[in-house]
Amino acid sequence: MTTAPDRQVHRTSAAVDVDAPADVVYRALTDVVGWPVLYPWIAHTEVVARDGADDEVKFWAVRPGPEGGLRIWTSKRTLDPVARRMVFEQQGSVGPIERLGGTWDFVSREDGGCRVESGHWFTTDADPAVTAGELDRHGALQMRTLKAQTESATALTSDVVRAEASNTAQGSFADVRARLLAALPAGDGNGDAWFGETEAGPTVQIVHGDGVVVQKLLSPPEPAELLRTRWRLAEEADGVRVTADVLAVATHGHEQVRALAEAGVRDALARAGAR
Repeated sequence: MTTAPDRQVHRTSAAVDVDAPADVVYRALTDVVGWPVLYPWIAHTEVVARDGADDEVKFWAVRPGPEGGLRIWTSKRTLDPVARRMVFEQQGSVGPIERLGGTWDFVSREDGGCRVESGHWFTTDADPAVTAGELDRHGALQMRTLKAQTESATALTSDVVRAEASNTAQGSFADVRARLLAALPAGDGNGDAWFGETEAGPTVQIVHGDGVVVQKLLSPPEPAELLRTRWRLAEEADGVRVTADVLAVATHGHEQVRALAEAGVRDALARAGAR
């Protein structure tokens, strides 16, 4: 993991006490596959490379707060579950931030809880005080959300509803992919992520590589608090294998949300022509 070059480096930090074991909180933060549940503003994550304790992760986020919009970035991480430490560095510039990195530490308390501490360094060609203020606000939101989610007995477990099914769609890989993308709303955004409108409300769409497409409802129907659909396409001898899965969260009305998720899977397969 590299550090910042020889230019002015600015630093921010944040901390929170969590009434949950350090190992539990460490796993919740470092298991990025679960970030769409852990952090509501995260639409999707993909681990794009892994080598032992090191990995590289791509994130797609609908930015909370007044800034709004989509933010997409990739980070390299080094994980140490024994020391309960994560070291990270963002790859490339995002907005006014030219480089960004830091550490997360999870320190056990004698009462069984833990203290979570993060330290960030960054370089910028904008006003560093403004950038530091944005990082401080988002860092505080991350800490509050991490605390609330990991102190809850159900937020990351029984409140999570999943449904999945797969079927074969006829046609070439390119045809099936084009059919699926044509069934999604058009909208503004960059090449692989954009906002759109559906009958169910506003959405964000994400395309990763050739074989992964994601759609997240930004205002899911009650009682669901999260409703995200993902398609994975894989070419086979007799067509294209389409796997659709729906990720949902419900603090009540679990059976109703499960029915929504299962109906969502059937609809997702139909949109790709894999009935």
